[in-house]
Amino acid sequence: MTTNSKRTTRSGRTLAATAAIAAAAVAGCASPVLDEAPGPSGVVVGTGTGTDGGLLAQLYAGALRRTGIDVTVRDPGDLAALDAAEVTLVPGYTGRLLRHFDPSAPQTDAEDVFTALGRALPTDLTVADYATAQDRAVLVLSDATAAALGVTGVDEIAGRCAELTVAATPGFAATGGLEALAAAGCVPAAVEQVADADAVRAATDRGALGALTTASPALVDAGLVALADAPDRAPGEDATAEDAQPPVFAAQNVVPLFRRDVFGERQLDALSVIAGELTTADLAVADAWLGEHV
Repeated sequence: MTTNSKRTTRSGRTLAATAAIAAAAVAGCASPVLDEAPGPSGVVVGTGTGTDGGLLAQLYAGALRRTGIDVTVRDPGDLAALDAAEVTLVPGYTGRLLRHFDPSAPQTDAEDVFTALGRALPTDLTVADYATAQDRAVLVLSDATAAALGVTGVDEIAGRCAELTVAATPGFAATGGLEALAAAGCVPAAVEQVADADAVRAATDRGALGALTTASPALVDAGLVALADAPDRAPGEDATAEDAQPPVFAAQNVVPLFRRDVFGERQLDALSVIAGELTTADLAVADAWLGEHV
């Protein structure tokens, strides 16, 4: 695997449960020994930002440790620390990272976002493969409201937004979800900033349009309908096809951002283990546990 290639295939105290989740994620899928060269020393994984940064940091640190190198987790350890070479790797999401490095980037499809991110990075930083797991903006309605409006997709809600209040979590805003809604022609009657998924549930019970992200445990509620966005293209699918409709909300796949020329082949392969194994459902389960216990 080469970095920046197209994809093929949550300060101080670390929670014991988070470490257990991390260990479970990499157990049984350790990368094989590809060479006998010693790995890097003094690797520091930062926790980045957001409620699940420490979880993702432990996942990547655990995978890297299995290659035989010493790895510590630093909290805080954000993009500024990465830029200053105080940390080696910071986990993040493709769309948020692209907005950071190129705020005007228009891409929303997963492959397009990843490719654009690779181009936007400073020369001393790079990324490895992104995971299927993502924390993407998503709109939800109660069963009753969805049935009353007769909508099932994001493209169908734009013309009805003037009738609705949007109840948006901080995560939804961080993904650029409000801007994406405006660009799609959705101008709601009001925007209500809500704290968490429980507040979204309460708002949708009142008929509001809930706006959160896909890793939220609220999405497992049977009483909520997630409005379908246009799907991401499959790798290699033609982006110029006449019927190719990009998603309204930008992809937010989990991805490791790290300093270039630090890791060897073993470590890069270990990072790919996360890309191949971590799912959005895994993130939702972890977020639910953290919400109940932290």
